Amino acid sequence: MRLESSEVRIFHSVARSGGFRAAAQELHLSQSAVSQAVKQLESKLNQPLLVRDRPVRLTQAGRRLYRYIDDQLQQEQAVLADLSRLSRGLDQQLSVAIDSTNNRFAGADLIHTFIGRWPEARLKLVEQPSRAIVQAVMSGEVELGLGPFQTRMDRFGTVPLYNEHRLLMISPTHPLYRDEMTPDDLQRIPLVVSSLDEPDQRPYQEKLRDRFRMVWQISSLNVRLNLIDRGLAVGYISTEVTRQLPQIQHFRALQAFDFASIERQVGVFYRKDRYLSPVAQDFIEVCGRYWGAQR
Repeated sequence: MRLESSEVRIFHSVARSGGFRAAAQELHLSQSAVSQAVKQLESKLNQPLLVRDRPVRLTQAGRRLYRYIDDQLQQEQAVLADLSRLSRGLDQQLSVAIDSTNNRFAGADLIHTFIGRWPEARLKLVEQPSRAIVQAVMSGEVELGLGPFQTRMDRFGTVPLYNEHRLLMISPTHPLYRDEMTPDDLQRIPLVVSSLDEPDQRPYQEKLRDRFRMVWQISSLNVRLNLIDRGLAVGYISTEVTRQLPQIQHFRALQAFDFASIERQVGVFYRKDRYLSPVAQDFIEVCGRYWGAQR
């Protein structure tokens, strides 16, 4: 024997509303259909569940069955509410680490598109140096990384988005700047980078930091640009940055040096051994569409 859902729901409505007529109105059924369903349930259980007064009263068996059905219906409503929240993104969380260049020029657009698709998802977006992004994804601090790929990415799933070209640049206001600069000149000028570990990832046998007497680690892109503009340092700047910011287009590329140009692949990456959440998968699609439209 098993309890049929329709019968127990009708019994629950009769017990809660206090009568067959009220239950019939609530369930949009005829009063006779409601009465018949309760009788069938009592016959199946071989004992009365209601004392048919006005209002109806529950027998001992009816009270026990009512508590059981009420618990089941409350759990059902809780599950349905949870499923509804999931479908609307309420219990979804996206965590992304992004480098300063992409955050400055694309971050707001990516977030705007993403929240339009997942309006109630929780979002965590942190700006970090490219080397730190790799560590954040590997440690599980964030689910996705968006920035330049490093030399070895075998433990990550990668989605390439575009190729980045960075040039070693200096401001003409620097006291040591001239048309033909020497390696000795560079030894006297600090190199400003987002991370001290970043030069180690370059595909050169000799570390870039060894070309300079001093290396400053400054995570903020704005501060790095400002230091270069004031004639205090040199730095590797994406051609996208110089294209987007007219105020630094007077910078000069030190193209005479064989290490003055760096090509890097930029994209989204994640740990291969981790299941990607629906929001992460959708964010990757948002990124693909965004940079696809830029081409």
